[in-house]
Formats: sequence, C-alpha cells, structure tokens
Amino acid sequence: MKSERISILPVILFLFIPVCFVEALEFTSFDIHSGLLWMIDEPADDETTGAPDPLLTPLGISLSFPLNERVSFDPAVFIFGLNYGFQDWDRPRPAQIEHREMYVVSLLLNPAFVFTYDWTRRISWGMIVSPSLLLRVPTVAAEGEEAAHSDMLNYFMGAGRFIFPEAGVFLDIAVNKNISFRPAVRFFLPVFHVWDGDPFADQSLIYFDAALRFRLPDKNSGS
Repeated sequence: MKSERISILPVILFLFIPVCFVEALEFTSFDIHSGLLWMIDEPADDETTGAPDPLLTPLGISLSFPLNERVSFDPAVFIFGLNYGFQDWDRPRPAQIEHREMYVVSLLLNPAFVFTYDWTRRISWGMIVSPSLLLRVPTVAAEGEEAAHSDMLNYFMGAGRFIFPEAGVFLDIAVNKNISFRPAVRFFLPVFHVWDGDPFADQSLIYFDAALRFRLPDKNSGS
C-alpha cells in the first residue's frame, strides 16, 4: 500500500499544475469527444497471444483556453473501460470477457497544448502535444479473482506505467459560426517501456478522434 501511495503522488502533483495555470485564463470553447481508440497489445517473446487488439469508444470533454492567436491550452479528460486478465502472463493484458479477471476503468488526463494554422476560410489544421497520464482503476472482479485487484493496481501505478505523452494532428472544419467538426489522429506513447523492458509498441494508443467544438459567444461582440 505504501508503494501505491508513493506512485500516485506525482499524479496528484501533476493535476494541481493545470488547475493553477487555468485560473488566470478564460476558456472560449469546449469540445465533446468520441471516436475509436485502438490499443496495441503486443506480447513479449515468452508470452502467448491474448485477446485481439482492443477497439474502444472513449467519451471525453475538453476546454480551450487561448494563449495567443496560434496556441491554446486544451485540458481534457477521457473515460473508457476494458476487461483485463493475467491468465498465463505476469502482467495484466486485455482479455475477452470469458477470460477476464477484472474490469478496469481508465481515465486519460490530457493537458494538451494545441497549435492551430489556417488552411482555408472554413478549415484550419493543427498539432497537439501533451504530457498525458492514463489512470487505470481495477473495479469489478470476476468471481474468485478478487486477489487480482492489488496485483493489477500495483502494475498500473508502478514504474511510471501511467505516463503516456501524446502527439497528434487535427482538422477544424467550420459548420457554422459557433460549431465546428474536429477530426484528429492522436498517438499516446507508453514511454515507460524504455525502462521496464516490455515491447515498446505494447499498450500504445491510437485514437481516431471525432470531436465537436462549441464556441462561446464573444463577450465583446454584443456591446
């Protein structure tokens, strides 16, 4: 338990930074996110293949705080769930429902910096970078598998296995003055494999994001 508290301390500190930062800013729009998330499950050399690579449908919301004409700070949170198991492995891996040991709820915390460039009058494009964190919380256990909870939590929170920095690209296609469609391709990289020795592609996330942006009325336009 002590090691879990030590592991989660950087997460708590990480969450305080955006909160302090945005107090001095004013958000001008918010995004509602959905789409398709592909999690790559690559077994190590001594492991058997588990379930097919999961395809998930996260839900998310983000706020946009402009920093200047090109750059904004867009903190977001995404949520999704997935069945996990140990089976013949020494680490949690995605599992089909008949082999699951635990249902894991994931929160992807994404304090993103967004760089936007005009393309046409109605379309702009841009890049996303973020020091994202993925918090995976084991919840409902399969019958007789309650002991797997602490083992999974120790794995997910140990050795920095919650660090998933992001890079991505997007389009912003204006629907009208206040709404735009923002498709994006976003990559979340499990950099902790640099030091834990597992295959680097394993647990990588590729998110085909389909967001709607809703812009707030300009406070200066009505006066």
